[in-house]
Amino acid sequence: MARTVTKFFNLSATHRPNNRAWLLALMAFVVIAAVACGTDTASNETEVATETVAQVAAGGSTESTGNAPDVTGETFEKGSFSLDQHAGKPVLINFWFPSCPPCRAEMPDLQATYEQYGEQVAFIGLQQLGLDSAANGQAFVRELGLTYPNMPDVASLIQVSYEVFSYPTTVFLDKNHNIARTWTGIIGEEQINEQLAALLAG
Repeated sequence: MARTVTKFFNLSATHRPNNRAWLLALMAFVVIAAVACGTDTASNETEVATETVAQVAAGGSTESTGNAPDVTGETFEKGSFSLDQHAGKPVLINFWFPSCPPCRAEMPDLQATYEQYGEQVAFIGLQQLGLDSAANGQAFVRELGLTYPNMPDVASLIQVSYEVFSYPTTVFLDKNHNIARTWTGIIGEEQINEQLAALLAG
């Protein structure tokens, strides 16, 4: 599977399908990746330069740096959200969608860490649209009793800007809103605590 995915992403620009076909292919990949991440909670860390598609599909943490793309929009029940509202705070961004079993599995741990760090760290959940509607997402958030902000990623603009292609994915921003770390696959409470403690100490 990794060889096929790698080949897919290495297609030259002249051989890529049109935008609609590309989006449909991307959606299919999202579904496959979500299933692949469902049983793997590995936490091996590698440098971005040596990371392979197979490692991403297996789940794990990678370090990266650079200014984070903006995250703005209307949350389901917490009003508007933007990174500018949380200047000077680390940020946890979680990409998910309701029909993704591993996304559901990690939500209680995200809620628990929000209850612990919510005053010091900004949390935002981003629902990928396509397989599920925004109404499905809002119902999902209410069903699980999530109290941290969540919002639909309209037109997948934020997903594309963060280059997220598998679910769940959690991105950690430092106090200056640079990307500090990206975790692909299920993340547990212990791993979240470790990442947030390091960001707050930095």
